[in-house]
Amino acid sequence: MLSQVRDRLKGAIAWIFVVLLILAFAMWGVPEMRQFAGNTAVSVGDEKFSAQYIQSEFNRAVQNRAAQTGGAYSQEDAIAAGLHTQVISQITTGSAIDQFAEGINLAIPREFVRDYLNANDNFKNAATGELDETVLKNILRQNNMTVKQFEERISEDLMRSQMIESLALGAPAPKAIIDAVLMREVERRMIAYLIVTDEMAGKAAEPTPSDLEEYYQNNPSQFTAPEYRTFDLLVLRTEDFREDVTAPEEELRRIYELNKPRMYDKPERRTLYQLSFDTEPEAQAAAASLRQGTPFETLAGERGLALDDVTFADAAKSDILDPAVADAAFTEELGEGDVVGPVQSVFGWKIAQIAGITPPETKSFEEVREEIENQFLDQDTRRALLNAIDEFEEMRDTGADLKTAAESLGFKPETIGPIDRYSFAPGGAIVDKVPGEALADVFTLEEGEETEALELAARDGYFFATLHEITPPALKPFEDVRDDVEQRWRDEERRMRIADAVRGVREAVEGGKTLDEAADQFGRAPTEIVVDRQFENEAISSEFNDQIFSATKGDLVSGPAALGDAQIVAEIRKVGFAMSTIPPEQWTQLGQLAGYQFDQEYLEAFITAIRQDTNVKVNQAQLDTIFGEGQ
Repeated sequence: MLSQVRDRLKGAIAWIFVVLLILAFAMWGVPEMRQFAGNTAVSVGDEKFSAQYIQSEFNRAVQNRAAQTGGAYSQEDAIAAGLHTQVISQITTGSAIDQFAEGINLAIPREFVRDYLNANDNFKNAATGELDETVLKNILRQNNMTVKQFEERISEDLMRSQMIESLALGAPAPKAIIDAVLMREVERRMIAYLIVTDEMAGKAAEPTPSDLEEYYQNNPSQFTAPEYRTFDLLVLRTEDFREDVTAPEEELRRIYELNKPRMYDKPERRTLYQLSFDTEPEAQAAAASLRQGTPFETLAGERGLALDDVTFADAAKSDILDPAVADAAFTEELGEGDVVGPVQSVFGWKIAQIAGITPPETKSFEEVREEIENQFLDQDTRRALLNAIDEFEEMRDTGADLKTAAESLGFKPETIGPIDRYSFAPGGAIVDKVPGEALADVFTLEEGEETEALELAARDGYFFATLHEITPPALKPFEDVRDDVEQRWRDEERRMRIADAVRGVREAVEGGKTLDEAADQFGRAPTEIVVDRQFENEAISSEFNDQIFSATKGDLVSGPAALGDAQIVAEIRKVGFAMSTIPPEQWTQLGQLAGYQFDQEYLEAFITAIRQDTNVKVNQAQLDTIFGEGQ
């Protein structure tokens, strides 16, 4: 734990509370909940979101990510990275928070929003210090928002901020907790332990027929056949529809040209050193100093910054948030070492120096042809798959059963079973042709029930199933499992003998003998070692280690050994503490980090609770339609 703490302490503490809020808004923030016509894809309580709305928000998220990455980010990239799942989570969680706030009559007055805009430096004119409508309009234009939408967004964010701040106090954990954490981690215990094996526990007994019959009767669950199910299964995979699909060369070139600016043109990138100043004269003086040969590192140092703190490495023009700075820094006439500015920006007066230039690159059609072809074929084959599913569903809507509908369309369903939920047939043979997700779903059906189209976990197809028969669990005849009964009886007898031997050791110690004396009867001596909370070996498992650290000095603890059938008895002989490996100067930081973690847990619990209360529902079929055809 302490090594993880030290890693997380590096550079984290100064930004703990800011990061907490940013994380909360990034995970749970959501734009205004505007409704579109269409079927419901997601619902949160009484609020419903159509497939068109989900699609729109996903497209906006892809555009934002593309801007952050210089344009080389497609919708296929987004789906592969799970961005669509994040968008849905943002929408549902944001709606849940809004409904919770409405339920407790929490609202943000317009005056509060106005005061916020007036006080926020991001919206001020650097020269006058007043709210600048031009600056605000530029921000609105960049985010494709109206003034009303922007005001609603600010209002929502401020409201959520109040709610989050009421849970995330940003305070360090109490000293008592930090002291306890440190003491727990550095605690050491000296123990003596004895391993009790089968050979030390006396001669094994031989079972009689009545012993076996009694064990069989007393342990029916061990000899009961599981529930088996028999069902029809149709699996349609994307690859099954690829045979006759071709990719015309002219279409591939059209796709290349269409996506070339976004995916295959890598823009010029520049590494910049950049500093901000409150006034133009300060910025002019700094720029003149640079042009006279002063290293940028010296200017940064005068302001208490390291060169890394003011470096924007390998940034595309779109990565620089302020358009004025971006335009100035990416002027064609500038080369490495040239000075930029002063430039008046949203955040003050800025100067920069070009530290490096990476020329633009373009991938040729030949370089990406195979990639485009695969994507084209994937889209066409998936479209063919979904069309086939539609035809199949139409057939079933007429009353045809799964097998009849499938065979009429040229598909080959299979009758599976009997099979248990772990893919075993009676007798133990493995049935390996049933996808795990299909088998799991079959075991939720009633006899005669059919599934809808359900997607395979690998997202490479869909399956349908109709359950025909359920064979309930049944006790196997004794004669069929006699050998198994005997083996289990012997295993139980061995465990009991070893447990009796351990009990004898404990009783001897409780009667006044030392552990060493109690071990003499076996001709063994206890092993003495010092352990910490992470200690494990062939005798001491992590679970047994927990017992050691839950006991007090002088106690005996016993339980299964880490390996084999043996058991272990341990005596706690000494309790001590090692030196902490966290320097005292980092204890305050540890307290802040622990406080941050507590805040996160409170926030997660809060979000989980309100999502449950508002009953979040997702229509997976609708979402598959949105994200399953290579948008």
